[in-house]
Amino acid sequence: MKRLSWKRFVVVFALVEMVASMPMLMDSQAVAQQQKVLKIGSLVPLNLKEGVEIQKWMNLFAKIYNEQGGWQIGGEKYKVEINIYDHAMDPAKMRSAAEKAVLQDGVKYLLNNWSDNQPQTVTITEPNKVLVLAGGFTPDLAKPNLQYYIRTGGVFFGSGSPYTIQRDYVARGAKTDIMVTTDNEVGHFGSKLWASSAKLAGLEILPDVFFNPDTVDFGPIATKVKSYNPDVVELPFISGDTVTNIISALKDVGFKGMVYPGNLVPFTLENAVKKIGKEYLEGMEVQVFDPRGIMKNPKILALYDRYTKEYGEFRTEGCWWVGGWFFFEDAVNATKSIDIDVLRNYLFNSKKGVATLEGHSQLFARPDLQNFRTIDVAPGHPVGMIKNGKLVPIKQVSVKDQYLVAIKCYNLVDVYQKYWDQYGYPKFPDEPSLYDFADMKK
Repeated sequence: MKRLSWKRFVVVFALVEMVASMPMLMDSQAVAQQQKVLKIGSLVPLNLKEGVEIQKWMNLFAKIYNEQGGWQIGGEKYKVEINIYDHAMDPAKMRSAAEKAVLQDGVKYLLNNWSDNQPQTVTITEPNKVLVLAGGFTPDLAKPNLQYYIRTGGVFFGSGSPYTIQRDYVARGAKTDIMVTTDNEVGHFGSKLWASSAKLAGLEILPDVFFNPDTVDFGPIATKVKSYNPDVVELPFISGDTVTNIISALKDVGFKGMVYPGNLVPFTLENAVKKIGKEYLEGMEVQVFDPRGIMKNPKILALYDRYTKEYGEFRTEGCWWVGGWFFFEDAVNATKSIDIDVLRNYLFNSKKGVATLEGHSQLFARPDLQNFRTIDVAPGHPVGMIKNGKLVPIKQVSVKDQYLVAIKCYNLVDVYQKYWDQYGYPKFPDEPSLYDFADMKK
């Protein structure tokens, strides 16, 4: 019998090993091919920072699950697939994006849509039974006729945020307050909303000052505001360069009172510091989107760290707008299902708060709209103060304050009391609050 040479032995051994491993390779390939896919979509504008940040967070959420081999749901592991549909803030593209997601790609879950045309979106998602967890600011999106739209981002139950800041200004000696905002539907709504919480906080409300949204020269506006001699100037629902320009004009006319800016995100603040100077801005309080420094939840802290490792600099523009993901995640994990109706029914009967990037958020019913399902959010929101030209988080607004203060401000206590008498009082996350049920009767 001939002896095998070393080279021939190596070749034969390699062939034996390859043949032996083929079933294992085939099995692993079959498993990979058989792994189910959980397809999730978002309608966002990628020409804006908020849209880009929503995309980054959504991709990160998916990556974390996929690194573990998938999302374990009811005995199956699903690969999470994120589909971002860019509508670029263009009305025609908004419809096209929704139609592509639902009608072409078969997406059954749309989360964290931002600045799409929501009333138009639901004409596509509702008849196709697509679960939408997103924002919305009109009552129509919280009415009982919609079966698959849940507002996980919104401001109806959001009066606790301005109330918290207004209480701080009262504690610092403020007595009178004036609203300065745009002369349009958004501005008038914002003025009414913030004025009602300001009254609740103990401020006397002076006549509103409205301005054309196209205003460039705010000198006359600032002069008019100063003539009322208010202790506080509030800029409800104002954002971007307009915030900077109004505050700059107030400084130029010699206003020395307090200012409660609108949406003063980090890049807006950077511009404001350059134009106005950090000394004039010092001590202003504002609703912030950067929750770091307040949050204590280990899971959320780990997400902040992972985001920074993944993308480098931590950005805040998307933090508040991805709350829908956490409600979806909670519903899937609680029900161990991805069935649309199972998830919807779980969310419609929500009993607890959910930890998001911005703090606890919770779904509540809207009995004022004859909707007794929990479909509208009281969102988590940190409050920050400008210190040395930087936005520093100083406190967290509680779900309880967001919910109760809003009901009080809208004069809906009687309506909600009837609901509570029938369905019971809600239970809130364990966090400090300024307002309680007893205060509703005052």
